[in-house]
Amino acid sequence: MAKMAGGVERHPHIPARALLDRVVLGGSDGVIECMAMTAALNGASIAPATILLAGLGLAVAGGVSMLFSSYLSRRSELDSLRMDAERERMEIETEPEEEKAELEGLLRGEGYEQKEVDVIMARVTKDKEMWLRAQLDHELHLHIEDLEAGQAGRSASAGAAFTLSALVALVPYALGWAHAPALALSVALSAAALFVLGSKAFAYRAFHPRPGLESAAVGVFAALLLFVAGLLLGRL
Repeated sequence: MAKMAGGVERHPHIPARALLDRVVLGGSDGVIECMAMTAALNGASIAPATILLAGLGLAVAGGVSMLFSSYLSRRSELDSLRMDAERERMEIETEPEEEKAELEGLLRGEGYEQKEVDVIMARVTKDKEMWLRAQLDHELHLHIEDLEAGQAGRSASAGAAFTLSALVALVPYALGWAHAPALALSVALSAAALFVLGSKAFAYRAFHPRPGLESAAVGVFAALLLFVAGLLLGRL
């Protein structure tokens, strides 16, 4: 990895990647759900004021749901990862030769020469914590840091992103626009928000336009689909 003088990395990694992923997940869900729902209500010729009220309810309820579901899913994931780590720790204690052979095979599979494998094994097996880290990294692609990461911040970020992003689709209804222009502006603003979220345009060195375009296309398609569904239901 290229570094500048003094050990400062010249091309730093994206900071808080996991937190950023939660923001993108929550924000994208919020935009798509609110845009699709308001499009359906618009298609059914529901009054703009009612659409606005329903959208606000969705934004708040969806944000709370996203917060708690994200927290619970992450907690379940961490519990499973901790069980894997404890199993590896136990196997190092009770089956050291088997674990050594397994790690050596993994290192060779990654392209290390036998001399390099011997050097690595001689070093990591002197320290069981280092050995555990190496075993988790190469066998399960798991890092100890993953088990120590806080859950609350990520979950809160997902919930907040859902609520704030959902509000984007409600702007024209809050302005009191009529059905057709409100729908057009709502979809346009929501598609723009999805592009920003999907492309990570707000994150330093993380911008990639293609995922943003794909996210926007999915959102517009969902809005169109629900609008047609609203039209059909409104005629019943």
